[in-house]
Amino acid sequence: MGMHPLHEAAMRLADLGFARPRSKTKDLVGLLLCHGARAWRSSQPRVFVHVRAGTPVGHSAVKIRFQ
Repeated sequence: MGMHPLHEAAMRLADLGFARPRSKTKDLVGLLLCHGARAWRSSQPRVFVHVRAGTPVGHSAVKIRFQ
């Protein structure tokens, strides 16, 4: 599991002073957009995905399960 989104955003803001020679405004906008998307995803309910793909004769070709 990763860091809490707010903590990760704060750590990135702290690192902006040592960033590449790139526009700090671009970095800040990208950081805020990324944080907003991450916060939205973390607020969504948990889902379970179970995929089965079969062959024409009925055997399982692929089984994928995410939990």
